[in-house]
Amino acid sequence: MAGWGDGLVDHQAGYRLSDIRADGGRAGRVRFELESGQADIAELTSWYWSADLRYFERAVARPMGDGAWEATFPDSPGGPGHLVVAFDSGDEEIGDLVLGSDLVAPQGKRRPSEARVSDGDVQKVGGYDVTLSGDLLLAQPSTLTLSVASAGKQVRYAEAEIAAVSIASGAFARFEAGPDGTFSGTPSSPGRFRVVVDVVIADQQLHAVFERAAFG
Repeated sequence: MAGWGDGLVDHQAGYRLSDIRADGGRAGRVRFELESGQADIAELTSWYWSADLRYFERAVARPMGDGAWEATFPDSPGGPGHLVVAFDSGDEEIGDLVLGSDLVAPQGKRRPSEARVSDGDVQKVGGYDVTLSGDLLLAQPSTLTLSVASAGKQVRYAEAEIAAVSIASGAFARFEAGPDGTFSGTPSSPGRFRVVVDVVIADQQLHAVFERAAFG
């Protein structure tokens, strides 16, 4: 399951995202709590984007000693934004949960460069061609195919994450990895989506951004 929920609400299925704030006054370090009777969640994946979607980054959140979680994002501009977390609830009927909440962080010391967005299928990143093909179908399982090439030759990647957010509504969709470089997810809103691909090749991280329209 790619995730139950679209990140527009901060609570569902007995879990609640609370006390969300920039930690230590740093725009790129976000602290939050996950309220629940279950305390056996080992890891949370999180995404944080600015209100204008010029910034969209992913980070793995780590548990702190006081019961809170912390996620550190690169070069965050601060200001109005939105935080989404995804995790395995441990419940077979529920599966993965996606919670989200707005966040206002202090302005960063330096403004990051604006994300380059590809309106086509290919984006060049760090000497690689990152290709994302496939369509987004509204409220239906959608399959995207990811491939990476260098100098015209396909390159094997160690891991990859694909997520998307609706430009109009802020609805979030996470895509679950399948066979042969495919990723499946279900957009819940019509219109254009910002699709973010994070790929790890050896020790190098590639961050590619695309736009797709959900239709159907």
